[in-house]
Amino acid sequence: MADEELIRKFIEQQNEAEKLLTDYKIKEAKQKYLQIVETYHEIEKSGLEHYHKELAYDQVTTLFKKVNETKQKIKIPYHLIIAGILVIGLSCLVFYKPSIVGLVGLEDSIRQPVNLTFTETKIISMTLRDRPLSLSATGTYNGTVKLFAKQGDKFELIFDSAKGRNGTFIDACEESCEMTATSNVVELFAQLEKGSTLTLNELYYRIERKSNGPPVWKATSKTFKATVNKKTTIDLNDYFSDPDENPMVFLSTADQGIEVTVANSKVTMLPKTAGTKKIVLIASDLLQVTRIPVTVEAS
Repeated sequence: MADEELIRKFIEQQNEAEKLLTDYKIKEAKQKYLQIVETYHEIEKSGLEHYHKELAYDQVTTLFKKVNETKQKIKIPYHLIIAGILVIGLSCLVFYKPSIVGLVGLEDSIRQPVNLTFTETKIISMTLRDRPLSLSATGTYNGTVKLFAKQGDKFELIFDSAKGRNGTFIDACEESCEMTATSNVVELFAQLEKGSTLTLNELYYRIERKSNGPPVWKATSKTFKATVNKKTTIDLNDYFSDPDENPMVFLSTADQGIEVTVANSKVTMLPKTAGTKKIVLIASDLLQVTRIPVTVEAS
């Protein structure tokens, strides 16, 4: 598929999903969202410019948030929450017809709440979650203000109120869109004229991906016993471990005749019919994914 057609397809699918959400057709929106994720993978593998891929990532992430918010508004059961965001950047979409259950989301960019207000010129130290490769800011202001990231003796402009609009700025970065911070501690310099204020709500930054081992299955068996119409709950922290001791998040597929829900590390299986059920337990350290097919024997 040509790159222009791929972009057109992505936009059309996104518009369709937005319309489904507006009409509160959540199941249909879920299916459309998974199609969008597949199209995103095509974009990732295409020869499109990097900014196209970043934009597609932002759009998919935004759509995921909208789906989740709509779910809360109409009280859809937890097991219907979409977990598709996990596959973004991981290239590991699970190709199974049963629905995926669970909720995770993170790639190589971080949004960190700040909620900090400046009323005078000041420099502060801010600890980020990792060494930033870029730094953008979101917030509000009045009067004349500038915000810089201090790098040694150099000040890199993040935001200038002369370029703001209506007292707000979103993901602003002037000279800090690319940076070479030496640690996860950055110095922010707010320059304010008298009577001005600057409120910093959020920082957005990209981080370097690091070598990382995937979670591993540490149990000896991949078969579970369960009783029809009776809940069986297991803690996946007892079955998976991470070689880098990173915190893990979990997902699971479902199968006909069995309901599966995920809450943090706990997976609850509720067989509706007797027989052998096939599901896939999925563990991720938010960088890599391990999928383990297991059998549930229901009697």
